[in-house]
Amino acid sequence: MSHILFISHARGIHGAEAVMMQTIRACVDRGVRVTVVVPSIVPDEGLGEALAQIEGLIVLPLPYRAAGGHRLRTCAVQGYNVYALWRLVRFVQSESVDTIYSSSSVTIIGVALSHITRVRHVWHWHEPVSGLYGWHPSLKYAYRRWTQHTQHIICISHHQQRAWEKALCISLTNAIIVYNPIKRIASILSEKCEHEDLRIGFIGHFEPRKNIPLLMRAFELLHTRYTNTSLWLCGAQSEEDKMYIAQMTNLREPDVLILPQTPDVASFYNNIDILVLPSWQETMPLVVFEAMQVGTCVLQTNRSGMQELLEDGKETYFFSPDQPRELCRLLEQCMNADYRQQIAQAGQRKALQLMKTQSFDQQIQTLLCE
Repeated sequence: MSHILFISHARGIHGAEAVMMQTIRACVDRGVRVTVVVPSIVPDEGLGEALAQIEGLIVLPLPYRAAGGHRLRTCAVQGYNVYALWRLVRFVQSESVDTIYSSSSVTIIGVALSHITRVRHVWHWHEPVSGLYGWHPSLKYAYRRWTQHTQHIICISHHQQRAWEKALCISLTNAIIVYNPIKRIASILSEKCEHEDLRIGFIGHFEPRKNIPLLMRAFELLHTRYTNTSLWLCGAQSEEDKMYIAQMTNLREPDVLILPQTPDVASFYNNIDILVLPSWQETMPLVVFEAMQVGTCVLQTNRSGMQELLEDGKETYFFSPDQPRELCRLLEQCMNADYRQQIAQAGQRKALQLMKTQSFDQQIQTLLCE
C-alpha cells in the first residue's frame, strides 16, 4: 500500500486547505495510506475537526510555519522549521512514504524534505503570483531551485501557470493543470430575498490584492445617479477592516453595509443581485461558482483563470481591475432586471454543469495514487 504525506500550510478549512481535504478524501477512497502534517504553532480554525471525520488518517502536529513576508522572515522560518524537518525525515524513512504533497506555494518545508529523502514531491500552487506575496525579490531564485526538486507542480489554471513562469523567468515543464473542485454550497435552492434596491456585493478578505477601492469608486459613480443602490461588503474580521472601508467613501449605512465573515455564504448570495470580484490578481476564485449556483449575476476581474471556463458577455462579464468607469458601466447595464437575470441563469447552468462533469478526484487519484 502506498503512503502519502500531506503537509498543510495552515489549519483552516477554506482555500488551499479545502482543496487539500478533497484531495485527501480522493486518496483515501483509493485505499491509500495517508498522513497529514499540520503546523502546531498556529491556531486550529477547523481543520482538526474536519480531519477527524475521515477514518484511517494519521495526523502529525509539528512546529513549523509557511514562508511569507520579507527575506529575513523567510530565512527565520527556514531555521525555525529545522526541528520539524528532522522529525519528518525520520518519519518518511521509517514509515515508507512514497509521495510528499505540499498544499500551497508558501509551504516550503516539503521541498527540503523531498530533497533530503529523495521521495517524490507534488506541490499544489493555489496563490496568485502578485509580487510573490510581497516576498523579497531574491526569493524567486530560491523558487527556481525548489521547482527542480519537485516532480509535479499542480497549477489551478493556465493563467496562473503563465503568471508564475513570467515572474520566475522559467518554464514550468513539470506543471500540471488541475482546476479546483467546485464546492456545492448549502441552500442553493433557497429563494432570492425580495427587495426594492439594487444590491451589489463583495465577499472575501479586505486586503489590497482584492482591490476594493476600485469597487468603491465604481459604486460611488453609480450611486450619484441611482440612489436606490447599495453595496454589501462581506468579510470584515475586525474594527480595522471597517475603518479601512470608511476611509474610502463618504457613504454610510444603508448605502454601504459592512458585514462580518460568515459560513452561510448561500444566504449572502441570495440577498444580493450582483457579485463583483475586482481583484488585481486571482487564480480560480470559487466564490464565483458559489454565487452562480444560487443564480446571482457575477462581474469579475479579467486577471484570473475564470476566462478559461466562462464566456464573457454570456455567463459573466470580465472587466479591467484599473477601470472604475468600465465597472460602473457594467453595473448600470445590469440594473435591468431582465438582462441581469439572463446572465445569472446562464451562469447558473454553467456552474451546475461543471459540477457534474468535473474530474478533479480522478485527476488527483491518477497523479498521486498510481
